This record gives sequence, structure tokens and C-alpha cells, in this order.
Amino acid sequence: MSPFHAGKTELDRCPFCHGLWFDGGELETVLGKRMVGELDNSTVSARKCAQDSTPMQPAVLGGLRVEVCLKCRGVFLDDGELTALNGGERVRVKVEPRPEVKVQDDVMKWLHSLGA
Repeated sequence: MSPFHAGKTELDRCPFCHGLWFDGGELETVLGKRMVGELDNSTVSARKCAQDSTPMQPAVLGGLRVEVCLKCRGVFLDDGELTALNGGERVRVKVEPRPEVKVQDDVMKWLHSLGA
């Protein structure tokens, strides 16, 4: 998994299938709404939890079949499923600039004000 930030939330992306891993509660944070899933006990998932290697349980969430970890409450979404859960819209998150970027911007503005 390759970590990246969506706003203040650190997510993980699989470099092979481009799926997304959400630790417990992160999916709701990113979408800005509560998601209630229903476990699908009729099938078994071969996927293991990215957090604790527990076998994942299939579930239906927003009409999609996803995998959830019953131990840590993590959720794995295949590529494109986050957009589908957001009503077909790409998820927009406000990315806070890193402090060093802000400092660099302030220095550049200061230099520009000096005519440099």
C-alpha cells in the first residue's frame, strides 16, 4: 500500500489494482456522510485486511459489494468505487498546504514586494 493524504486523512492505495484502503471511520470522513453497510454472508472474500491481516468480510455498501474488516472496521474499495459511493461525483477534499509550502509562499511574496 502507498500512503497519501486526502485533506487531513491519510489513506492507502494499492499500487497494483489502485484500490483504496480506509481505516475504520475514514470513509465517512472523506465522504462527509455516514455509511451503513450490510454484511454479505453468502460469499467469502480472499482479501486480507491491510491493517491486521484478518480475512475480510464481503458487505454491500451503497449498492456496491465491498470488503470490510470486522476486527478493525477498515474498508477496501476497488478502483472507482469511491466515486460510485459519492453519487458518481469525484470526491473533492480540501488539501491543507504543508507548512513548508506556506513558508515558501510567504518568502516569495516578501521577495516580490522588495522588487526581487
